[in-house]
Amino acid sequence: MNFRGKSAVVTGGAGGIGLQVARQLLAAGIGKIAIIDLQDNLEEFVKLRGAHPTQSVMIIKMDVANKKGVEATYEEIKKTFGNIDIVVNVAGIFNDRDVQRTLLVNLGGIINSSLSALQYMSKENGGNGGLVVNMSSVVGLDPMFIIPVYGATKAGIINFTRCLGNEKFYQRSGIKFATVCPGATMTDMFTNFTEKIIFPETSDETYKILDRLNKQSATDVARCIMNVLEKEKNGAVYVIEGKRIVPIDMKPHWTGKEPAL
Repeated sequence: MNFRGKSAVVTGGAGGIGLQVARQLLAAGIGKIAIIDLQDNLEEFVKLRGAHPTQSVMIIKMDVANKKGVEATYEEIKKTFGNIDIVVNVAGIFNDRDVQRTLLVNLGGIINSSLSALQYMSKENGGNGGLVVNMSSVVGLDPMFIIPVYGATKAGIINFTRCLGNEKFYQRSGIKFATVCPGATMTDMFTNFTEKIIFPETSDETYKILDRLNKQSATDVARCIMNVLEKEKNGAVYVIEGKRIVPIDMKPHWTGKEPAL
């Protein structure tokens, strides 16, 4: 994909991986970018605009769990930008003790943003098509017993995105969907980790597990997401680990399913 002159949306772009994705998209020549986040990071946003004065940087404070708010946000972006070519959904939280909020933000937010993007990017509705990349996690592929709620939302993201990455949808909409599953990444999300797990008796084991994990930076993950955007492979699922992307072969297990619709 040639990013120059295109328009992008990044959710969760006020910090961590999302902010790094926004930086790298701008460095690659993206013409217009909308950053959606409930958090403020005025200092970084000023830096982004200062470093890229000829590119449009639109900041929208919005909770991705708010379905109607997200729909209105995409309508505003569409009117301002004209078209939306790329969406990278990064917004997410970790707090297994707050089950409802975790479900609404992590899984609900991805669904809200993806379906709104589908409406405004689809060729059926006058859009140009494009690419949506949704961020899951390796714990959505392989269970980690200390974070079952967070892991469940990430597993749901993989299935949801693979459904939209079906060739039938692409033929109609012109939109490709891909999923990225980062391994352990150094961000602020897991601050005060043991205060957010639902089984406090596992705290000692939790710290042992966290210490043993091979960690990567948010910048490393963002570089890999840029690589995924360049590949433009519909329906693909990638693990991001050790600063590289590894495609995952999602083999079918349901033998009774019809081979094609």
